[in-house]
Amino acid sequence: MVVPEGGGKFQQNISMLVDGHTGLEHSIPIARGYSDLTQLWKATEFGYTPTFVVAYGGMMGEEYFYDKTEVWKNERLMRYTPSFLVDRRAIRRPTAPENYYNHKEVASYAKELRDEGVRVMIGAHGQREGLAAHWEMWIMAQGGFTPFEAIRGATIDGAAHLGMDHDIGSIEVGKLADMAIIEGDVLSDIRLSEYVTHTIINGRVFESATMNEVGAKQKRAPFFFENNNKLFMPEHTQQMIEAKSERFHWVH
Repeated sequence: MVVPEGGGKFQQNISMLVDGHTGLEHSIPIARGYSDLTQLWKATEFGYTPTFVVAYGGMMGEEYFYDKTEVWKNERLMRYTPSFLVDRRAIRRPTAPENYYNHKEVASYAKELRDEGVRVMIGAHGQREGLAAHWEMWIMAQGGFTPFEAIRGATIDGAAHLGMDHDIGSIEVGKLADMAIIEGDVLSDIRLSEYVTHTIINGRVFESATMNEVGAKQKRAPFFFENNNKLFMPEHTQQMIEAKSERFHWVH
């Protein structure tokens, strides 16, 4: 299995496809492929993880949700994320008309590929903690995926892409008991996917609201920011992050 980083280089991406790589992380850097590319891709087993939240070629999905929603007020996100990591991206955010957001075109072409049998998965790219995985599914819906197709892209299709579908990705006898319980019918409204009430990890049930294990006597220890989520990042931590950002060329 070879699952490479795409890097926004179209010729390199297609070379990997022809050379038999397992799949591509990141979108191809053009909004839409023509029939020759679609038919070539269809003839392979090259999986596609476009990472819609950082889609190449224009304004991307992460920016879209900062623009169109008040991310810093999302209680499920802020319960487990220090505000100093969210506020600087989410509050003072750019805004643009709908047609400036390129991720929708990326999602539309990804849907065209899926209709031709190409496996398309979500890939949140380590962006906005936890929430970006839901954004990925919502963007798939923007591109024409049905909620069922988007959920598959977040579960069994991704598991199969990584060769792990014998153990995870669907609820079946013999698989690991890893599940998310969601309040609401996501098949009717994919935007309900973020309302996770419980997570089950290898058969152990945890409350999403507290992250405590159901039935356990011991509660989890508080996070360092939990009693005051308005604290600024400690100066030493900020310096360390800036040094790493420069060293590793972080741009997101």
